[in-house]
Amino acid sequence: MKKTLALAVSAMLAFGMLTGCGSTAEETTAAATTAAATEAAETEAETTAAAEEESTEAAESAEETSAEEAAADNPFAGVTVKVGCSATFVPFESIEMAADGTKTYVGMNIDIVKAIVEKNGGQVEFVDMPFKSLMAAIQAGQIDFCSGGMAPTDERRETLDFSEIFFYPRNAIVYRSEDNYPDLASLQGKTVAYVFGTNYQQVAESIEGAETVGIQGSPACIEEVKSGRADACIIDGAGATEFLKENEGLSMSLLDKTEDCFAIGFPKESPYFETFNNTLKEMMENGELDEIIASHLSEQFILD
Repeated sequence: MKKTLALAVSAMLAFGMLTGCGSTAEETTAAATTAAATEAAETEAETTAAAEEESTEAAESAEETSAEEAAADNPFAGVTVKVGCSATFVPFESIEMAADGTKTYVGMNIDIVKAIVEKNGGQVEFVDMPFKSLMAAIQAGQIDFCSGGMAPTDERRETLDFSEIFFYPRNAIVYRSEDNYPDLASLQGKTVAYVFGTNYQQVAESIEGAETVGIQGSPACIEEVKSGRADACIIDGAGATEFLKENEGLSMSLLDKTEDCFAIGFPKESPYFETFNNTLKEMMENGELDEIIASHLSEQFILD
């Protein structure tokens, strides 16, 4: 009887031990499986993050490389170009003097040139000189190109390359208000002043029987008329409008649109020509150029 009881107790202890070992093994296996899954997920996340970081760095590097290549291909990038202008040509090119003597170049042509150069990452240093000196300054390398106001005639094209035509001016006759000169024919036999070296000379000299006088700059032409040394002067219509605002006793007659036009003059084989001209054409197409013209002149002067 005692032997039988002992065997039963032993059997129960053995069963208990086996049951306990089985539970521990299952828990250990489950824990190991969970840890392995967690580690795999963490590894996958780290791999994904690393890949994303590498992708971002690659994209940024590609952008930087692209920007560097674009800058390398753009002749204006980081450069200050010297641009010749005749700063007596209101409202296209003129100088405003501050109380401390600081000069600021202003006008329609000034704004157009600055916009194009700055769009391409460059800066502009304007150089004031008489209009008749601009071509010689370009040829001598004293300036990189000149601002607008120069018509691309066949003679000038022999020496310079010209941008797209961006503006067609209208000429005007300016005279004292007690007189009346509605057209060129009415100036026959009169003394007519013009800005020396410009296309206004051709207009003045086409007047039959007129005595023509070349003057340096539009303001000087206005003074010739005011003083009575000239009966009238031929200048740009937009400029004439501005001068009449500041000078009492003067009147003007606006002439019809002619083939006269504005373009930017460059030396032959200029490194800046193509980039400048392409940007100018873009501004003509997207309306930016019209906005600049309208900000200085009336809409009737906008290029058709």
